[in-house]
Amino acid sequence: MSQLFTARPMRVDDLPQVADLESAVQLDPWTHAQVLGIAPMLHTGEYIGAVVEQSGQLLAYVVARTMLDECEILSVGVANELRGRGLGKQVLQQLFSQLSTEIATVHLEVRVSNQSALKLYQGLDFVEVGRRKGYYAPTLNTSEREDARLMSRHISTEFPIKATP
Repeated sequence: MSQLFTARPMRVDDLPQVADLESAVQLDPWTHAQVLGIAPMLHTGEYIGAVVEQSGQLLAYVVARTMLDECEILSVGVANELRGRGLGKQVLQQLFSQLSTEIATVHLEVRVSNQSALKLYQGLDFVEVGRRKGYYAPTLNTSEREDARLMSRHISTEFPIKATP
């Protein structure tokens, strides 16, 4: 039996499943109320999102916000049991396909310890452009705050991003 995964734009009625998946996969998840609270902004286009699903079951998501010529990825999640199967790449590519032609740059933050996400983002042409010291709160495994890598990707090749040394 083949597994057909479908990527598509996020809809407001996806938000309850997004909230459930966010809670299951993130170290410091948004609350259900926070996820459901983006509904009005999905309608206005201030927030955009994409999902990957199979038979109506949400398996991956990305939530981002746009402002002027920039897009900031706020949260990406893939069901734990399906990590490493290309769903993260698929959902991000879906998001990129939805971006307005006015969007020139996409930004995100990622924990320095999240090597699988870093590899995914680098494979999608994101480059590290800086760090935020102590950005992430301590997790159950540590009492230390964790740095964030700031990464960016130009959608336009006219102005390529230069990586930090």
